[in-house]
Amino acid sequence: MKLLIILFIVVFCRAEEDEAVLKRLNKMETEINKLTTGMKKLASENIIFKAENKYLQEVNQNMLRKMKNLEDLMSSNLNDTTLSKRVTVINPVNVAFHANMVGLKLSLHDNEVLHFDKVNTNLGNSYDEHLGVFQSPTPGFYVFFVHFLTIAPKSIEAHIVRNGDIIQNVYAGIMGRTDAGYAPGSNMAIVQLKQGDRVWIRVHDHYHDIVDVLDGPWCTFAGYLLYPEI
Repeated sequence: MKLLIILFIVVFCRAEEDEAVLKRLNKMETEINKLTTGMKKLASENIIFKAENKYLQEVNQNMLRKMKNLEDLMSSNLNDTTLSKRVTVINPVNVAFHANMVGLKLSLHDNEVLHFDKVNTNLGNSYDEHLGVFQSPTPGFYVFFVHFLTIAPKSIEAHIVRNGDIIQNVYAGIMGRTDAGYAPGSNMAIVQLKQGDRVWIRVHDHYHDIVDVLDGPWCTFAGYLLYPEI
């Protein structure tokens, strides 16, 4: 009888141990299933990520090709513009001025810089009426015009000057006649200027009258930028 009881106890304990082991195995199997599901999900997400990355690379390559084509097109247009002499610059400095003298010019001196001190137009603020000097803000080709009206029988010879060098002569007068009250004279010049070059009107060092020569309001100095250089 004792032997049967002991055998029963052993069988019962073994059954409890087997049940505990079975529970642990089931729990482990559940965890393994969860891990397997997670790994499958990660693998699926990795495939999606690789596909999206490939798509973004293709988009990037397409954008780079478009940018290269645009750069080539802009370069081609710039070359065509240069060859055709139709010069285009971004935001060019627009330049134009127009000024007269105030009142009568009572006296003239050798090599005097004439001041056209009544400014009517000064687009770009490049003409200084206090000095009588224009200073180029933009490299390019400029047109300059000067006009005198002398009081007979007076005359004046002057020059359009760039950085001290004569680029054009100007004369106004009656050449010895006294049968007219006034005598006009004018001239113009088209000149290439660098940035910072200066232009002014200078009286001749000898050939001019001295007193009561010019009727100022009729005397004009003007200029403008014909086209800029690249």
